[in-house]
This record gives sequence, structure tokens and C-alpha cells, in this order.
Amino acid sequence: MRETATQKQPESAPHKKLGPHKKLGSHNKQLKEALALVEQQTNRAKSDSDLVAAISLLDTFPEPIQFDNRLLNRICIGAGVLAFPLAAFIFHPTLQPLESGLTAMAGVLLVLLINIFWRRHRKNSLTNLSDTIHYKSCLFDYGLVDKPVQPHRKAVELQARFDTFKQGNHKNEIQRLIEGTYKGTEHSFTFDYFHYHYVNMRIETYITTDSKGRTRVRTRTVYDHFDRYGFTLPFKYTRRMRISETRLGFFSSNWKSSSIKFNKRFSVQAAREIEAAKFLKPKVLTEISDAGDMLGNMDLAFTDAGELCFSFDNNNTLTGHRQSSLVTPAAFKQEIKGHNNLRALDAALEFLHRLMKYSDNNFDQNTNNKTAVHIKTGSTS
Repeated sequence: MRETATQKQPESAPHKKLGPHKKLGSHNKQLKEALALVEQQTNRAKSDSDLVAAISLLDTFPEPIQFDNRLLNRICIGAGVLAFPLAAFIFHPTLQPLESGLTAMAGVLLVLLINIFWRRHRKNSLTNLSDTIHYKSCLFDYGLVDKPVQPHRKAVELQARFDTFKQGNHKNEIQRLIEGTYKGTEHSFTFDYFHYHYVNMRIETYITTDSKGRTRVRTRTVYDHFDRYGFTLPFKYTRRMRISETRLGFFSSNWKSSSIKFNKRFSVQAAREIEAAKFLKPKVLTEISDAGDMLGNMDLAFTDAGELCFSFDNNNTLTGHRQSSLVTPAAFKQEIKGHNNLRALDAALEFLHRLMKYSDNNFDQNTNNKTAVHIKTGSTS
């Protein structure tokens, strides 16, 4: 594919602007074809090396890579110049001069809007493809796999396991499911990251008033859309418990922790209060409270089957900060070759790891053993 691109544009040299001798439109056609090939190879990519190879298909184009809008600008200028005499010819003497002028100005404005729209469309084609490449690189760097799912069927499946997904009276769907593995210093676990979308339908009543002051009661159907994000994973250290920023109402427990900050923000629902007291130790309370400071409407649902659904409103878990783009392929390739840092994902996984660590009985035993050794050593010195 790269050799074909070279044959089409053998005279192009890197870092050289498109010269006036180029046929207007030929550059855009070649660039559009090259971007289509980049997109195809990106969709098939299995590693960062594949993504770098896809970006390399643009090596024959001069940087910065961009569409040539000179022909588009000339067409728009020509259309604008012709708008006034054309309006006068078509509408004379039907319209007055002022009306003809306004019609012509409307035509010029329409041409201008088309110009802006088309230029933005061309620019977005580069931006969106750059975002896709960077996103796939992030997945590769973290060993994540984007799993194809049937949105509604997957939501129904998760509803059978977690109350978290029993939302929405009109629509429920899992729009994205990504599988991964986290290897911590003391615990390792597999997880699924999800994007859950649900819709509530409600009937709204409103009053209208006509020109004669008569009122009429009307109804309309309103659809409220909501999105939740989070993780599902195995968690064996507690069961049948829910900790949520959303008030759990009648089903919440009367048990209160020793942390005022925790009690103000979270409700606790547990099968037995003794289980809540056992799990929500001071270090766990601190971790949950700190995580709640960073996340919106955080919810932890522990099932009887030993699973955890950790969910929240924030949508930036897999959002990385892209420095370069296809506009500068050389710099973009270097960025893709490096490691992308997803700070929100790191923070979420580290929180789950610490939750396991502080809930593990071995952690308490090790802490007690260290304390006992310290006391013993102090008493003999």
C-alpha cells in the first residue's frame, strides 16, 4: 500500500508545502484515499506496531498533513460574487432592490456556512481517526480487549447478577465492555470495564395558552437518558452488601461507621450489620471516602456470588491526553510507540487493589504479627 502511495506522488518531499503547480483536488483525493487505508489498517491492528505501520502510510505526504481548501475557497468566492447579480436577474422586477439585496446576502451566508461545514468536516476526519488510533494504543498499552456485545442482552445478563443494572423503565444497554487484568503487588484480578446506558420514560403535563387567553392541559412523553461507568470483578472478602452515595431508603442499614465523613456521604445496605462492621474497617472507610471525593455517585455492590460492581458517573476512565495527531505523523508515531498513561484508570484499579488488601485477613494478621514483634522486641531491650 505504501509503494502505491509513493507512485501516485513521487515528487512530494517531506516538510515541503504543496506547490501551486499541483492540480487542485488531486492532493485531496490522494489524501482521502490514504486516510481510508490508514483507517482500514487501524481497525485490523493488534499492537502498537500495527498502528505505527498504519500511520506510516502517510509518510509520502508533506507535513503538516492537511486538506487543500484553495479550490473550495475559490468556488465559494465565485458563488458569493455572482449572488448579487444573479438575485437581481432572477427576481427583477418581482422584488424591490432591498429585497433582492437581502436575498443575495442570504445566498452568500449559505455559501459561507457550506464552506465552514466542509472545512470542519475535512479537519474532523483527521482528528477523529487520530483519536481512534490513540484510543486503541491505550488499550494495547494496558492489555485491554474491547469485547463485542449485544447491548440489551448483555444488560439483561448483568441485571441477573447486580442490582446496579436494574435501572431504566424504557431502555437498558451495555454500550461498551472492555476486558482486562490487573496485577498488583499483593492481589491480581480480572475485570470488565463497562459503559451502561439506560433511559427512563415519563409522561409530563404542561399548560398552553392561545392568543385568546384560553388554557389547555397537554401531555407529552419525555425520555431521560443516563450513563454509568465502572467495573465488575471477583471479590471474595464480603458478600451481600451495598455501599452507595444514592440513598438506599428503606433497605439501608441502621449501622453507622466511626467516620463522620463516610456516614454523611454513603448509605450502607448489608445482610447483617456485623458483616458491615467487619468489612468497613478504618482503612477501608478511608479508601472509600477518598475514592468518593474523585468520583460522582459512587456505588459498590457486593453480591452473594462473590462479585463486585464498582460504578460511578465519571466518563473519563479511558480518556488519555493525546499530544500529537496524523497532522504530524512523525511525532504521532513516536507517541504511539511510547506508553500512554490513563490516570483515572490507574487510580480506579489501585483503589480496588487496596480494597482487597485491607479486606484480606492476611493483611490483619501480618499487621498484628508486626505489632507483636515490635512489642516483644521493645520489652526485651
